[in-house]
Amino acid sequence: MIARNDDSGSGHFTPKKFVVVPPQEHPAVYRSVLSHVEVELPGSPMRMTAMPNAVEGKGIWAAGGVNEAGVGMTATETITSNPRVLGADPLVEYIPAKDGQPEVPGGIGEEDIVYLVLPYIQTWMILSRTTIWIFPGTGY
Repeated sequence: MIARNDDSGSGHFTPKKFVVVPPQEHPAVYRSVLSHVEVELPGSPMRMTAMPNAVEGKGIWAAGGVNEAGVGMTATETITSNPRVLGADPLVEYIPAKDGQPEVPGGIGEEDIVYLVLPYIQTWMILSRTTIWIFPGTGY
């Protein structure tokens, strides 16, 4: 069981949907909706469930899910208000193209974590070690 709320400091909540993502629907290259960062993904993703936003356009925000190996996770690192996380990845801010300058993709954010990690993690031990590797020294 995953118990998680969709938090919002402004009191605005986005509806979620439950989806099952089969291996063949995982992209070879993941592109973040919010930061536009692109991440080449390893092969052999597993089937997984997720709870992304039901309304498209403001990010994926998968919230949590379970993969076919029985590993479940949620991803909440409150990237916009945690200076420790910003210190680990200071490039989280996407800069759109302007005045003939190309866009500058941001970094990996909370919206991306479930889709980047869950299809490839086979055990809880690997999941915990991967999380520490993603955010070393931050406690995440």
